Amino acid sequence: MKAFNPILIEFLHRSAISNLPDQKREIYQFIVKMENQLEEISLNETQFMSYMIDNSPFKAAAEYFSVDIFFIKKVMDEAQAEIDRIMNKRCNRLKWVDCTDRMKSQHGEKQWSFLFIS
Repeated sequence: MKAFNPILIEFLHRSAISNLPDQKREIYQFIVKMENQLEEISLNETQFMSYMIDNSPFKAAAEYFSVDIFFIKKVMDEAQAEIDRIMNKRCNRLKWVDCTDRMKSQHGEKQWSFLFIS
């Protein structure tokens, strides 16, 4: 994937997640939310990994959704692959148009202006 603005990447990521089927989206969001919570309370990577082992988001999701952990793993792998595919497809369709020469600030100075078209 080409280098893009992080805000655009985050937008595309959220959009790809919202396009997942309901069950995949709910499981994916449950696990990511739990991982983020563990990351927030961790002081370092070692502590985070310890929390991930002791409070496995996959195990918690399996219990919450009343399915086995292997199903959760399969769903997460499929969801991540689908998110990656959607984001790559959209990023490859993006076209940046430099409109800097066409735009002027209120004081007559040039401003950097780009437009992306998908």
